[in-house]
Amino acid sequence: MKKINVGIIGKNFGYKLIFTVIQRVKEFNTIAFCFKNLSNFKTVNKIKIYTDWKKMLSNKKINAVIISSPPETHLEIIKTAIKKKIHIFCEKPVTKSYKQVIQVTNLLKNKKLFHMVNYEFPKIAAFKFFKKNILKKIHIKKIQINWTIKISHQKRSSWKNSHNKGGGIFYNYICHSIYYLEDLFGDFVIEKLDKNRKKNPSSIKIKLKNIKKNFIIYVNFKILSLKSKQKPIHQIKIFSKNSNFELFSKTESLGDQFILKKSNKVIFKPINDKKDFRFYPVFTNLKNFQKSINEKKLLKPNFFDAKKIHFIINELSSI
Repeated sequence: MKKINVGIIGKNFGYKLIFTVIQRVKEFNTIAFCFKNLSNFKTVNKIKIYTDWKKMLSNKKINAVIISSPPETHLEIIKTAIKKKIHIFCEKPVTKSYKQVIQVTNLLKNKKLFHMVNYEFPKIAAFKFFKKNILKKIHIKKIQINWTIKISHQKRSSWKNSHNKGGGIFYNYICHSIYYLEDLFGDFVIEKLDKNRKKNPSSIKIKLKNIKKNFIIYVNFKILSLKSKQKPIHQIKIFSKNSNFELFSKTESLGDQFILKKSNKVIFKPINDKKDFRFYPVFTNLKNFQKSINEKKLLKPNFFDAKKIHFIINELSSI
């Protein structure tokens, strides 16, 4: 099988995690990096370094691009990649608005190009175990998500705190919940949204309703202050007719893995692994991206899925 030549855009997540992972996918051959700032970067043999993504995408040897730059850069990069017939793997949320993602999906219609969005949660081991072994056997009454996170704003890129730049609570965090809720339980409608009146609220409560089975989903998200004594957690509680289940992670570090509980008893725990919890999900998504290209078959999550997430976020942020 001919190797797929890849160029990676992005120094942080792109170089620090994606490049580490992609080296495990033998069908990919990373031939180029693009970083705006080359400080503290160790040159990798045989990989060409660019500071301008346009020049990198002009390299005719590149078959696929991995975009891990800020969302406000996505639209122009994606449009250029489509024009040059380059396959695209992109970090969420894919562009910074519903309007922009519509432009992208319209350009991709009837194109023989393959694309994937790096939504990771459904590929986490505990999520996969729950979906495969439990979900179809239970009658769900309601779901409650409690996600609290503690971050240092001083160390974050400015776009991560701005909704208009493709960051903020909705694009940085809640988009993940929207995607895994639909992946696990199916389509839903928005019943109610309670949020602060600030532009970037630190606390949001959402009430959703599953369309097919009519159960209610409560999403409670909160960003904790650094002084807060409350512990950060990511907890998905599934209340069913006979038993209750919980997907749970401490989220105190990127090494915290999700476990699955049944009535407070742990029934699934991943192998003791201190790797970044995103490592294996990213590996799975990259493998699927490679499969998509080689088998000429569009797989999920793709840009059309991202469009749906953008639509829901657009609805939420307009309430």
